[in-house]
Amino acid sequence: MRLFIQKCLFLITALNVMAIAADVDSINKFDEFAKSIRQSVGKSYSIEVVIVVLAVTIVLVVSVVLYEIHRLNTFRQEFMTLAWGKFDNHARSLKLSGDNVSILKEIVQEVGLQDPNSIMKSPNVFEKSLEKFYASKKIETIDEKKLASIRNLRRVLGFLPLSKEIAFISTRQFDHGEKCLVQIPENGPTTNKGMSSVFVTKENNWSIDRLKGPKVPAGTWIRMNLTRPGDAEYTFRVQVLSDTGEELILSHAEKLNRAQQRNWVRIDVDIPVEVIYKVTEDAAGDVFSGKIIDMSGGGFGMALPTKLTVGAKLKLNFELPGHGPITDLLVKIVRVAGQYNNNPAETIHSVAFEGDVHLVQEQIIQYVFEKQRQDILTRLPNDI
Repeated sequence: MRLFIQKCLFLITALNVMAIAADVDSINKFDEFAKSIRQSVGKSYSIEVVIVVLAVTIVLVVSVVLYEIHRLNTFRQEFMTLAWGKFDNHARSLKLSGDNVSILKEIVQEVGLQDPNSIMKSPNVFEKSLEKFYASKKIETIDEKKLASIRNLRRVLGFLPLSKEIAFISTRQFDHGEKCLVQIPENGPTTNKGMSSVFVTKENNWSIDRLKGPKVPAGTWIRMNLTRPGDAEYTFRVQVLSDTGEELILSHAEKLNRAQQRNWVRIDVDIPVEVIYKVTEDAAGDVFSGKIIDMSGGGFGMALPTKLTVGAKLKLNFELPGHGPITDLLVKIVRVAGQYNNNPAETIHSVAFEGDVHLVQEQIIQYVFEKQRQDILTRLPNDI
């Protein structure tokens, strides 16, 4: 301990020497300072002096730390005062009720959101904050009236219905009437499948119109697919909470797999297609046969016996396996590639759907979904 103190005093004295040495104008003065260093090192200090030096050092260090903590807390308080001021101003501009403001403040404070105003500006911040809030408060303990107020708050903030420029991150963002493709159960032989609509969405659960088929036991995991025109295709899994006979009550999902429409799930097929190509609307149109070689929710890849131009519009007639005939489906050529299987008599064309083809698109998405699942199940034994 004494050796440590001596070294500290030596360092302090050396620093003083360096500071004063800048003003030393003669070698004699410098020698005097050097002599003082040697004397300080050679001294033997009593235990009382050591304790006093340590106490003073500790007091100085603690004082500096406390000052920095105080300064940081003061800064944080000033920052949060400004942040809450922005929050209050924004709430007034949106004409939020006192109850709505109280709910938002409770959520912000519970999850520790650093920028309170962001919960009213970003639907994603709102949803992620709600997830943390529900996990912390235990959603099952929150009364229905308060949950209904939170649901209504989405509409007040303009987060429901959600703009198509903003991606879904939770099934709580679904609105009445959204179309979903349902596969029941998630694994094993299918008992119920088809297109369904979102019936009602609450904070603690949501429901869809019931599909035809046997009653679905509570606890069954199902896979769902929601296609949002102009946005993307979402796939997710949820659990059946109950089957009322008219609705399926479902758990919420906060993990949605999103595939942008330029990245639609695409499957290989071999489906004969009749193509009607009109140079002008008044023309009778050329009719020839080809085949669809791949298919997705956004369009097809086709092998045709003639090379057409990008932008040309076609009408297609074909049989969609398991769904019946598709007639007069309007598409537009978006890309012309090379030969199909090195056959100069067949050219690959990529086409996208044109016009209002929502109902046909749903059938195609359902077929793609089913075939993809069948292909996975077919490969599964080989993988094992």
